[in-house]
Amino acid sequence: MDIYVVSEYYYPDNFKINDMVREFVQRGHNVTTLAGLPDYETGTVRKEYRFFRRRKETVDGAKVVRVSTVSRRTGAFFRILTYSSFAFNGYFYTKFCKKPSCDVIFVNQITPILQAIPALSLGKRVKKPVVLYCMDIWPEVLKAWDIKESSLYFRCAMALSRKLYRKCDLVLISSKPFREYLTKVIGVDDERIVYLPQYAEDLYKSIAGKYIENGVVDFLFAGNIGSVQDIECIIKAVKHIEDNNLNQGKEYKVHIVGDGMNLENCRNLTKELDVVNRVVFHGRHPLSEMKRFYEMADCFLLTMRGGDFISMTLPGKAQSYLSVGKPIAGAIDGSAMEVINEADCGLCTRGSDYEGLASIMAQIMLDFETFKEKGHNGRKYYLDHFTKDRFFESLFDIFVDLKESLR
Repeated sequence: MDIYVVSEYYYPDNFKINDMVREFVQRGHNVTTLAGLPDYETGTVRKEYRFFRRRKETVDGAKVVRVSTVSRRTGAFFRILTYSSFAFNGYFYTKFCKKPSCDVIFVNQITPILQAIPALSLGKRVKKPVVLYCMDIWPEVLKAWDIKESSLYFRCAMALSRKLYRKCDLVLISSKPFREYLTKVIGVDDERIVYLPQYAEDLYKSIAGKYIENGVVDFLFAGNIGSVQDIECIIKAVKHIEDNNLNQGKEYKVHIVGDGMNLENCRNLTKELDVVNRVVFHGRHPLSEMKRFYEMADCFLLTMRGGDFISMTLPGKAQSYLSVGKPIAGAIDGSAMEVINEADCGLCTRGSDYEGLASIMAQIMLDFETFKEKGHNGRKYYLDHFTKDRFFESLFDIFVDLKESLR
């Protein structure tokens, strides 16, 4: 099968789409990827990609075509420019490039929905189906940037989102609550929506369910540090534990691994609340170095800001946590809470409930042997629901069915 992938973010930036494309190729498919210029991790375009260099290359057996984009730098203004420049330049590229051979066009829609514009342009031109994999729901994501629903920008984004989602032949959703939003708010036909949760690679099989005995209970959060992820909830929970002696003398540490726009605010909050002795910021680390953090962890932390639709999302890190076979302490709503409860792999309170999270962390510290068993439950749930093989078998079944139905 010939697969045309549209993803603003791609190698050398570190995103799951890199692994997906690699897997497409390894399974014998021909893949072309339309991408922007790599700047996610640095904020500026990498030197080797400036001045129209490396606009066409081969990565892991896939052809890669890059269009110019404005560097994301910092702040919402430049982020919007980055998104818009990819959509604009991608549209004109797909409009006038030599027609590619493809059976399906696959959009990796993390953020924003604008990535669908060049995909739909190409789909119309070559008369092939467009499958959009929705992992961030637009325009709800904008609320995380403090853009109000009543604002002109939000209303324009809503109108554009409705148009783009509806034009896709199929919308795959990574979280079950997305279905209700897409059908009732966006107006996508229910039969064109398919639930396909993200997979986690079984990278940590060798350490699954294994613990390092060091006399300290080590909690770990790994991932992006933005306002939506609500690291403040974790820090406030630590303060609540300290003020009320909930740990009853048990030693513990909270490890935050990652980077993001809210990192400095979180660092400052630990100083303000005087919990720097309990919370350690390790910064961003490549995937190759994450094994040691997962091995060190006794319990994973899963948080997301409550009170809006974004809190219903099932973060990709949840699957990775489950695969390691260690308990999860959550302060998160929606699909993630549902999974934690259904898997019986830990405890969960509602999003942004720092007192509830503090209570959960204390329970885990004081009865750790019981929660080790819950970690094993999580590993089993991962094997039953979120493996890589299960994901790709389902995805290719979808591609084949769609290809056959449109003949």
